[in-house]
Amino acid sequence: MPHDFSIVEYYSQQGRSRCGYCQSPNTSYSHGMTTERLTVQQYQTLIDRGWRRSGYYCYKPTMDITCCPHYTIRCSALEFKMSRSQKKILKRMIKFLNGELSVDEQKTSQNTCDHDIVRCMDVPNQLEITKEIKPSALNMEIASLSEENSSRINSAGNNPELKVSMENKECLDSKTIKEESSEIKHDLKKKSVSESGMILQKKAKLIRIERKRNKLLAQGKTEDEIKVIMLQRKNQNVGKTLEDYFNEISNCKNKLELKLVRTSPKSDDYKNTSRESFEVYKKYQSMIHEDKLSKLTYDKYSRFLVTSPLRDTMPENNLPQGYGSFHEQYWYNGNLIAVAVLDILPFCISSVYFFYDPAYSFLTLGTFSSLREVLLTQQLNKYQPSLKYYYMGYYIHSCPKMRYKAKIKPAKLLCPESYTWCDIDKCLPKLDVSKYSRLNEDLTVKDEDGNATADEVLILWNNKVLPFHIFKAFCADQSTEGYVDEFAKLVGKTCLKKMLYCIHSRN
Repeated sequence: MPHDFSIVEYYSQQGRSRCGYCQSPNTSYSHGMTTERLTVQQYQTLIDRGWRRSGYYCYKPTMDITCCPHYTIRCSALEFKMSRSQKKILKRMIKFLNGELSVDEQKTSQNTCDHDIVRCMDVPNQLEITKEIKPSALNMEIASLSEENSSRINSAGNNPELKVSMENKECLDSKTIKEESSEIKHDLKKKSVSESGMILQKKAKLIRIERKRNKLLAQGKTEDEIKVIMLQRKNQNVGKTLEDYFNEISNCKNKLELKLVRTSPKSDDYKNTSRESFEVYKKYQSMIHEDKLSKLTYDKYSRFLVTSPLRDTMPENNLPQGYGSFHEQYWYNGNLIAVAVLDILPFCISSVYFFYDPAYSFLTLGTFSSLREVLLTQQLNKYQPSLKYYYMGYYIHSCPKMRYKAKIKPAKLLCPESYTWCDIDKCLPKLDVSKYSRLNEDLTVKDEDGNATADEVLILWNNKVLPFHIFKAFCADQSTEGYVDEFAKLVGKTCLKKMLYCIHSRN
């Protein structure tokens, strides 16, 4: 069997199941398939058609009838601009690693937004049917790669790491005020919200300045010295890049080591730390999502977040770790405190899930990890120019905990009818009116790739590959043809060229 073919078993539309977002019973609809083998090229095509994977299972929400439509969302990492609140999170991490974060600051940070954000991991119940150029930047990069790959980039450029997320509500600039006012327009008039926000912004800024001034006075500084110091600090922050912040993080007193380890096939680095990862996962699920410990088994954890149908692929462009499925581990002074589950694909880094030790929630690790992944995308782009997007999974407009994704700019949503990318700022007003909407305003744009039929499908049956039009002549009934035709339209013509639809023999 050629290695560039994928093998899938399709299950059509799954029965109604409970929604993990709105908690409604029997209102979540999706199509699903298990994947015995999946090339990274084909999975890239699938996620660009609204599919996502969890373990070996791939699912596509039935957008027009499911209770909470899932819109695929991505950010162009090369165009990403940090917000003030995201910079604040990076500065807090630097203070923590240098031992400068006070107890009061930790308590204040404990109330930040990480408990109120969610990565997509509400997999349909039917899942049960499936059985890394600056010296400091370079040091962090090499630490992020599996041991067997690290030697490949000793002479290469930078590869730090990060991940973006939601806006911190403590610090509001004028742009953020406008965004926040649109979210609560049903409660207050936009003008009054903007005005009150500007007052809050001004007040918060003055409080911060006064606090810094008093601290310097207590150190015996004169007014003139204070003015010079504060001006220097202001100038230092102008033009700082994501990479600059992470270079600073790599030089802190305490060490935060980021290691990228392959999980499929399982690398030695992963095998040697799998139990530590599972323990962090249990803490996160039980304390943040209130899951019962008795249900948090290693088997389920491994099935959803470790196993992967993606074939490990080493492209010719010397992409250090290649394509495939990985865990990015966050080690603080030798202790594992967080894990990001990632797929590295030809055009993107796709975030699957993220979990962390709740004891470190004051560091806003969810947002920090999003920034990390944006930067990693930027760094890998230097090896592979086509790899320039950061996929954040799904965006669900009716789920407040996902609103942070809309603020990772520039963000775009996938139109569920034309399968084209649309600026999220133009999409949100449509979703305010209707939870399901065509996002591409040009009605002449059609889903050409979805114009496929059953006769274009290749069938894997009794270890033989047959075009469907031959298979149906002696084996298929009408219902089978209906399923195969539905499958063809959902995965599209591009995937069908290298995908085998598995049908088990009835004997």
